Amino acid sequence: MKFTKSDKIFRRQILYIFYLGLSILILYRYFFLQVIENEKFKKKAGNNSLRKIILYPPRGIIYDRNYLPLVDNNPLYQMKIISKDMQENFDFKILEKHTGVKKSFIDSVITSSKKIPGGQFKPLLLKNYISINTKSILEEYKLDLKGLYFSQLPARIYTSDCDLSHVLGFLKKVNKNFIEKNNYHPDDVIGYTGVEKQYEKNLHGSYGIDYLLVDRLGVVQGNFKTDNDISPIQGDDLVLTIDSKIQSFSEKVFKDFKGSILVMNPENGEIISMLSNPDYDLDSFVGRLSVNEWNQLQDNKDKPFLNRSIQSNYPPGSIFKLVLSALAIEKNIINENWSVECSGEYQFHDTAFRCWKEDGHGNVNLNTAIKSSCNIFFYNLIQEINFDEWYDASTEFGFGSKTGIDLGPESLGLVPNRKFMNKFYKNRGGWSKGHLLNLSIGQGEVSVTPIQVMQLINAIANNGLIYEPHLNINLEKKYRKIDYKNNVWKILNDAMYDAVNSHGGTAYNTRIGSEYGIAYGKTGTAQVCGNCDIEPHGWFAGYLELNNKKKFSICVIIENGGKGSVVPTQIAKRIFDYIIGVENV
Repeated sequence: MKFTKSDKIFRRQILYIFYLGLSILILYRYFFLQVIENEKFKKKAGNNSLRKIILYPPRGIIYDRNYLPLVDNNPLYQMKIISKDMQENFDFKILEKHTGVKKSFIDSVITSSKKIPGGQFKPLLLKNYISINTKSILEEYKLDLKGLYFSQLPARIYTSDCDLSHVLGFLKKVNKNFIEKNNYHPDDVIGYTGVEKQYEKNLHGSYGIDYLLVDRLGVVQGNFKTDNDISPIQGDDLVLTIDSKIQSFSEKVFKDFKGSILVMNPENGEIISMLSNPDYDLDSFVGRLSVNEWNQLQDNKDKPFLNRSIQSNYPPGSIFKLVLSALAIEKNIINENWSVECSGEYQFHDTAFRCWKEDGHGNVNLNTAIKSSCNIFFYNLIQEINFDEWYDASTEFGFGSKTGIDLGPESLGLVPNRKFMNKFYKNRGGWSKGHLLNLSIGQGEVSVTPIQVMQLINAIANNGLIYEPHLNINLEKKYRKIDYKNNVWKILNDAMYDAVNSHGGTAYNTRIGSEYGIAYGKTGTAQVCGNCDIEPHGWFAGYLELNNKKKFSICVIIENGGKGSVVPTQIAKRIFDYIIGVENV
């Protein structure tokens, strides 16, 4: 068949149109992939070289009651390795020189990662708490350390003059059980003691997620923005009831003693100062504490981790005479004029019980007995009391149970009842009323914590109203009432006033100038063993009422510190004087 000229032209036009359409289709597809779908395919390509990084949230800042920072954040870094991104020229020597991490350890980490699905793509922890200076040095060698990554880790800095180690507490690496229950990242840290532990959920904050873009040589090219990026959220701040100035002063006056000091507001339960000595240095926990350092603290015979304010059990000594007195007045067993003759000795069957004053106090009534802390008076008084009622009164004041302070763990102490005494003395002929003599003066089987003694004083200062002690200033105020007659509190307050402000009072060292206010108190001297040379524990517990009606209760115990009438009263006096000069407490 012979084509005409017009047929040939038509065929060329068809081919031209076909090629033109095909070219347009190819160009459109190129435009579609390179421009319209650019981000989608860029992400797909990037996923082959993206590394997911967990961003740790800054912890909440902890303030004192006047919003002075006690604990702030001092970011340190975790050093991690992604084995997939490592190159043959990885310089192990540089890394060991600046961090102490050896090649053998890195090899073991990489070997372990092979047992994890996708482990070669996951950041594996090599070392915690890398300083920003070390991080900067290592980043200068990033071409020789391909696969090495850093992520910011929350760490604490302590900005106040006071130590507050037992109140604040320290951070420690999270354990497996906590991870499973609380959805924490395995390399994170948590509050291990103190309010850091008590308020961990509030202080911690929420994790963020970031992505790093890595080239084919394993070199980080920077952040890669995706729709899945999440910014970390800082934890909630915490404002404490602590006054850092009073705390710092208390620590200075108590630095040479072993024991505890508590200062509280009895009218709302706020803890103004809490210290336990010996303590430990919180700065030593910023960064990794070596096993040897940890063991030294754990094995220290002085028990620096023990918060003596809430965890140590002591015989209360003569402080406990206040409980017996309150019961006797409330039950109308005696009145304030009931008296006994103190010759310095009380004979019970064939045993002589002695007063601390060998030649005796003469004729004493309740006020004089509390003021001069006469043992003989209370030996006689306990014989008039039903043991079960004494136990009930002691527990009503909070002894033998936790106070509920927002800081744990807290010791119960011990108030013995009939069941306990029968079991304790079952192989020694059973217990008798003679055993109650020691209990009447806070010796024998009874034991208490300083925070429990503090609550006894708060009840007396507050006419029976006891607020739950707390450190979080925004915590709801909880209280209970010991519904004794008003006369009970008046008689006890009058006696504690005389103990401080009258000649012959055992707490006379604690008196302050009347132009500032009035101090009330009771001393205690608690024997720790019979017929031994070990010094007794010395107590002072009382409160200060300023002329503006503000009240501050205090409890001081010095382990093996001798008579409560000497050093404990002097320390309380110094703290009272300091409080008088402090504004905004």
